[in-house]
This record gives sequence, structure tokens and C-alpha cells, in this order.
Amino acid sequence: MPKDLLFDFGAVLIPIDEELSYQAFAELGAQEDLAKQSDTFDRFERGELSKKAFLSALKPYFFRKKIFSKDLADAWNALCYAPIPDEHIRLLKRLKKNYGLHLLSNSNELHIEKIKALCGPFKFKQFINLFDSVNFSHELGHRKPEAEFYEKVLKTAKLKAEDCYFIDDRKENIKAAKKFGIASWHFKVEEDSILDLEKKLKSL
Repeated sequence: MPKDLLFDFGAVLIPIDEELSYQAFAELGAQEDLAKQSDTFDRFERGELSKKAFLSALKPYFFRKKIFSKDLADAWNALCYAPIPDEHIRLLKRLKKNYGLHLLSNSNELHIEKIKALCGPFKFKQFINLFDSVNFSHELGHRKPEAEFYEKVLKTAKLKAEDCYFIDDRKENIKAAKKFGIASWHFKVEEDSILDLEKKLKSL
């Protein structure tokens, strides 16, 4: 039986829809090459780029000569469309009685700001305070599925891999965690509900 539960954030604990950001960028006149700038997106998630530098790096990939940073930020944040569901917070409160809880997220400053705005400061703080450790990639300097991300989480949170159970919707992140001996649930957004986690844990 696991002692510590490791949660991804987006798609697992909070609903996201990446298509909303794709549509928003298209409406701003994005060029096809924008989708190929994965290195820029990854660097922002690692905290290697400031918000200003990240948005400036996107501007050349739009047909419009003049595009405002706020419009780009709004398009980038469009995927965050709803607050953390109350039933997910209630689930975490129940789980906290028997497990250590840890948040592991490939995050960036802009998305976290949007989520805070959607939830309101009280609800967001209530959510964050349920976790024994909060591991945002832009604060750690590494992102999933990089081995350094998992190494840092295990070390700083003083976790044993064999005591952990990891929930994430990305197959590559699950694969990386398994290399450390971390038992995992590959969460399928279209099929699974995080509310089934308690039943799943009982069957382990």
C-alpha cells in the first residue's frame, strides 16, 4: 500500500482544454511555426524565461506586425477555463487523513496566475495547503518527464519511491516515474475520474 500520493495538476485535479488555447492563438493570427516552438514552451515551464521574455519570444510567430502581450497571455491561458472542482478538494481532504499528498506539475507563472484568479485567493490557498509538498516545474527548474524533476521531488520531500503512487495523464511522465520504481496510474481524461482514486487504492 502506498504512503504518499503524487498528483499531476492539469487534467487530473483541474479541468483544462488545450484546444481553447489553440483556437485563441489562431484567432490572433498564429503562424504554423508557433506549434513547433516546444523549446520555448519547455523553457518557460522550467522557469528559464520570465513572463515578459516568453511572450516576446512568441510574437514573431504571428502574421500581425503588432500584437499585444496581454492578448498573447490571454490566449496562452485560455486552456484554464474552470476552477478546481469542490469535489476534488473534498477528496483530497479525505485522502490527507491516511496519505501524504504531493503536487507535481509542469506549470508556469501565467497558468498559475489564471488558476488563482479562477479559484479566488481563499480557495486556491485552501487547495495548496492540502499538500505536504508543492512541486511546480517553473520553481524546480526541471519538468516532467526529466529524471531530474523526479529526483528533486523525492529528495526535497524526503520520499521513498516504493512508498509513492503517481497519477498523471501523460504516458511519458508515467514511464519516467516507473524508472524510479514509482507505482503509477496513467489517468485517461476521457475515461477516468479522479473521484475513483479511493476505490483504486483499496484494490492495490
